[in-house]
Amino acid sequence: MTDFNPSPGREILTRLMRASGHDGVLHLRTGGGNDAALPIPRTEGRAMTTPAPVPTRKEIQITGIRKHVAECVTEIDGTECGARSNVWDTAMYLDVWIRAHADEYEHKKFVKRTEEPVNVCTKPPQVS
Repeated sequence: MTDFNPSPGREILTRLMRASGHDGVLHLRTGGGNDAALPIPRTEGRAMTTPAPVPTRKEIQITGIRKHVAECVTEIDGTECGARSNVWDTAMYLDVWIRAHADEYEHKKFVKRTEEPVNVCTKPPQVS
């Protein structure tokens, strides 16, 4: 009959198993040669440690045409004007819009913005 009361050696083994993230049956080699533990399938708890990260590289790919836009940020009664130009593929037209808006409304502060759609792709490292 098997004694289910844990001996001091069994308590140490149980703590080692739980510390390494396993909760189940521990098969030990009892000697040399063929009397090793049999490869019996057993249930185990989830590993508590995460696997080592696999090195990857991230690439940024431009996925569209760069767009240019201007915005009026002149404050009127504590709030910004907020007027925006059309969106163009070239910045040349922004100055024309800014001059026209400044002439019409006498506003003095503008911001030019450039937007470029991109995607980030994660790829495995190249093996050399």
